[in-house]
Amino acid sequence: MIKALCSLSLAFLLLPSPAQAQQLRSLHLNTFREEPASVIGRLKGFFAAEGLEVKIKIADSSTEQMQGLSNGTYQLATGSFDNVLGWSGREGVELIAVAQSGDSTFFPIYVRPEIKNWSDLRGKKLAVDAPDTAFALVLRRVLLDQGLDLTKGDYQFAAVGGPAQRIASMKQGDTFASATTIGATEAALAAAGMVRLGDSKASLPDFPFSVYASTRDWAQKERAQLVGFLRAWLASMRWIRANREEASKLMQAELKIDAKVAAIQIDAMPRTGEISLAGLEAILQLRNQFKLTPPLGPNVSRYYDTRYYDAAAAR
Repeated sequence: MIKALCSLSLAFLLLPSPAQAQQLRSLHLNTFREEPASVIGRLKGFFAAEGLEVKIKIADSSTEQMQGLSNGTYQLATGSFDNVLGWSGREGVELIAVAQSGDSTFFPIYVRPEIKNWSDLRGKKLAVDAPDTAFALVLRRVLLDQGLDLTKGDYQFAAVGGPAQRIASMKQGDTFASATTIGATEAALAAAGMVRLGDSKASLPDFPFSVYASTRDWAQKERAQLVGFLRAWLASMRWIRANREEASKLMQAELKIDAKVAAIQIDAMPRTGEISLAGLEAILQLRNQFKLTPPLGPNVSRYYDTRYYDAAAAR
């Protein structure tokens, strides 16, 4: 009872007054899946307490996401660091990672039910977001370890877009496999009749999860806004860990997910949010393996900036 009253009091204190609400600055976030801390940050007023109204757009594809980040449609995006590598400088704008939204992950590989083993994928089209970023590179590495080589024509990539589009493509029989993340998208694939053939654990152990990315220019010009967002994001994660049951219920209602998926997503939250430089290097090495050197060169330090996270975590 006391804990519930404390939670209610905290929420009340965090929520802005009508006058404050009119002064909130909009911050546009593009993400493939809204993570727990951004959900709770919105619902419990942590972002509002920093003077921010965070507006969420679910990404249609990494291309749409990275182009939108580059042209200023979005101020922040969450996705694979590989997308930062692939797009920084591509359209004349530097992209940087500013925090890590998950520590490490693996990628389940789902196939149509008629696919019984890896060799059945020979000659087939596989669904990816874009052929030269993130999920596609992970899938290439897994299949290479299974004796299937894209460069030898053992299979083809079909760039169909984000998770919903990849699921639809597989259901229609246009494509036969896709890499995905654990959680809601994996559950949706299973519900659509797709079968889990394997995952990336053996091929890419301790592969880092997604990052928060921005443009270097916006981060420098709007430092206070970015630090405020990260400070609210960190506060949201602390609240979730202290109020896990309530957080789960809020996520289920807001995201239309079940308790199991909510638990998976909460468990996937980063320990600190601090960028793992070793993890970023691992992703760069994967890109280099397939001769896809980033536009701004092979030095990983060009693609991240830890100062904003450090400032947010210091308080």
